[in-house]
Amino acid sequence: MEKEQRIELYKEAIDKWGEDAQVKMLYEECGELIAAVAQFSRGRTSHHDVMTELADVFIMVEQIATMMNYEDFEKELERKLIKLRDEKLKK
Repeated sequence: MEKEQRIELYKEAIDKWGEDAQVKMLYEECGELIAAVAQFSRGRTSHHDVMTELADVFIMVEQIATMMNYEDFEKELERKLIKLRDEKLKK
């Protein structure tokens, strides 16, 4: 799905369930990702389970970015990626 289509879908979800519910869902999904990564590191869950939780968090992050201003999110993401490239990988 293209970014524009995802944003429209997110707007529909936000309209249906409300901003507060979506923020709470981000908390829940982040917790599930943390648990899945911890279980994976101990050999108690699969790569697929981690990827599923990672996708859930990604969706919720994009929803929150949509609520706040997706373009600002993209600008900050780009700034952070440049910082990673310039400061972390050139050492």
